[in-house]
Amino acid sequence: MTSIDSNPTIEILPEHIIDQIKAGEVLERPASLLKELIENSLDAGSTEIHLHLIENGMDLLSIEDNGHGMNFKNLPFAFLRHATSKLKSFEDIYRLHSFGFRGEALASVAASARLTCTTQPKDLNAEGGKIIINGGATELLIPQRASTQGTSIYIKDLFFNTPARLKFIKSKVSEKSALKKMIYSFVLSHPQVTFTIKWDEKEKEIFKAVEVDSNIERIAQVFFSRKTETKNIIAASQEYEGYKVQVYFTRETHTTPQYRHHYLFVNKRFFQDKSLHQAVLRNLDIFWRFGESGHYVIDIQAPPEDIDVNVHPNKTQIKFLRSDVVYSLLVTSLKAGIKTQAIEAAPSLGFDLSGNSPESIPSFFSKDENRNFDLMNFAGTNEESTADYSLFKAESLLTPAPRFQRLLTQFLIADQGKPILVDIRKLLSCAIGQELQQFSLNDESAGPLLISEPFKMLKGKVDKHFEDLKALGFEFDRLNAEYIVLRTIPKFLPQVLLNSVAEGLIKYYELPKTQNYEKDSFKKFYHEFINDDLLMSVPDNFIEKYLNTPLCAEFSVELSHERLKSLFKA
Repeated sequence: MTSIDSNPTIEILPEHIIDQIKAGEVLERPASLLKELIENSLDAGSTEIHLHLIENGMDLLSIEDNGHGMNFKNLPFAFLRHATSKLKSFEDIYRLHSFGFRGEALASVAASARLTCTTQPKDLNAEGGKIIINGGATELLIPQRASTQGTSIYIKDLFFNTPARLKFIKSKVSEKSALKKMIYSFVLSHPQVTFTIKWDEKEKEIFKAVEVDSNIERIAQVFFSRKTETKNIIAASQEYEGYKVQVYFTRETHTTPQYRHHYLFVNKRFFQDKSLHQAVLRNLDIFWRFGESGHYVIDIQAPPEDIDVNVHPNKTQIKFLRSDVVYSLLVTSLKAGIKTQAIEAAPSLGFDLSGNSPESIPSFFSKDENRNFDLMNFAGTNEESTADYSLFKAESLLTPAPRFQRLLTQFLIADQGKPILVDIRKLLSCAIGQELQQFSLNDESAGPLLISEPFKMLKGKVDKHFEDLKALGFEFDRLNAEYIVLRTIPKFLPQVLLNSVAEGLIKYYELPKTQNYEKDSFKKFYHEFINDDLLMSVPDNFIEKYLNTPLCAEFSVELSHERLKSLFKA
């Protein structure tokens, strides 16, 4: 062990050591190096990018593009730290339309590898150049002209001068997986750019540019290796005040993580966000097979001034000024995609999802899939998927198992010293209706949602009854002409019922005023607003608290031995 001097002298580090330390902050592995180089090529307006990697980039990593290139005067400055053409002032960080902006990437590469760069500007009469840098030291810098515009960078022997970093390079499988994830993020986010990728001496992967309105073809090629597999991808989008969220997700699912493609983009920039990822999984868990997940791409477009990309060294984390809008548009888009798929699948299943039939039964399964569901356990699964949404979840997920079993959709069998058969729809509808009639708005009875969910409602009707809804604990913001977002809710309601109850209340307020309006109309409202789909999603602990109330007796029958015997008379 090295001893520590008890009276050390503070010294200024040499530039080459500073460069090597800074390179370690920017370049952790070959994937982070290649990310920086591809970003530079895209910022240069490239429409073709060709990659070649040997030994996962450790022996050779090359990138060739047809971007606007550099003239000879600018070439040496490109490899100086904090030299950039992207920023003029700090405020420009919040108006970024490019990937790079710190001016560290090429300097970090040059400090930690053997680098050769040749470049030719767009004006073929202008002089380009060639530079060779080994471990931060420039060995060659000469002017030259080429017949085509663009830049080529060849990097050999990564981390040759910082061997300690080689100890932290992971296995070949892990490094290649990280490289693929990073490369595919650019392939997916830039479908109008042609990419070729060559691994060692294997055959090239070619992703040809697609038309502007054919992005789904590029996604299909990444997900399934064929552009023609677009029928297996579901797409939907929503937009609001300069924000747009486009979602793509697959019908096909996998159990193993290495076969999943999960990508989040904002303004074509790949980023990671655990809460958005969990939101996708929560909303698609009813669509994908239990315990599995499929592929997804979430493409977010936001005003550059509303996002902060300078919160992580690798720029893989984003801060949104209006994160609630992003989340709401994401959830709305996912639900729209599921609904579209349900309607497409319905004809082969014999269901009418158009809303024209009195009893519309949604299906979230594609017609070629055969799945078995235990309806008794379905609500428990859904409770878990929505548990994180509200601050005011009354019971823990670790509550004891309910003292009842669901039967089909509308009924349950409960044990109250004797078996009883309960009509859940009538019990819950009546109980919720009575709770709302007796509701008194105060600081304890209503509260804000942690994460708001949007739902569709006619603008005029919602605004017309704003004060009535507010008195019952419902407050909302307008998302767009069709959608609103709930902000505060009555605490006694589980989130899965919020939208339905709010819609039911609007219908109640729209009914014509008659002599018996208060009694008859409200009774009709609370007997009808919960449909079969919602019943399957209501948490067990919410149902259980009403089973021991006098109200339950109105909607239950005792399953006595005599009654059961009478059903099977010879």
